Amino acid sequence: MKTLLIMRHAKSDYPPDVRDDFDRPLNERGRKDLPRVAQLLATFGPRPDAILASSALRARQTAEGVVSLLDLPANALQFDDALYLAPPSALAQVATNFPANAQTGLLIAHNPGLEEWIGQLSGAQVLLPTAGLAAMELGINSWPEIDRAPGRLLYYVIPRLIKAITR
Repeated sequence: MKTLLIMRHAKSDYPPDVRDDFDRPLNERGRKDLPRVAQLLATFGPRPDAILASSALRARQTAEGVVSLLDLPANALQFDDALYLAPPSALAQVATNFPANAQTGLLIAHNPGLEEWIGQLSGAQVLLPTAGLAAMELGINSWPEIDRAPGRLLYYVIPRLIKAITR
């Protein structure tokens, strides 16, 4: 069995000097939400063995923050241009690139593809706001089987909920 963590990038900014959506950075709320989600993973798990992330700036910053906050090795993280605004089929294709020895993979990308993919994998309909995280148990033994993976949603959490319960 493999575990898949699906996370939407943290909240991003729309600075006037940035013209391309791909180059939007995290805003203050995104930088504050990121440690909340990382702390949840550190405390309750599952902890990712490998991370695949969109190469868009906001997703890169999210992934780099998770790596730093969870003290993961730098080589646990890979960026892939194909995850930028990807549909579920592309998300599944990229997920086949998780290392074979990774029991838990974290994929960081964008909506609406992530919400659709969670629905396809688990049957659950979730609204995934920025920095939202879904954890799924997959009935597979290797990542290349992910396109036919029966999944079970283990949990789904959003930063606002984490903030409310940790006060």
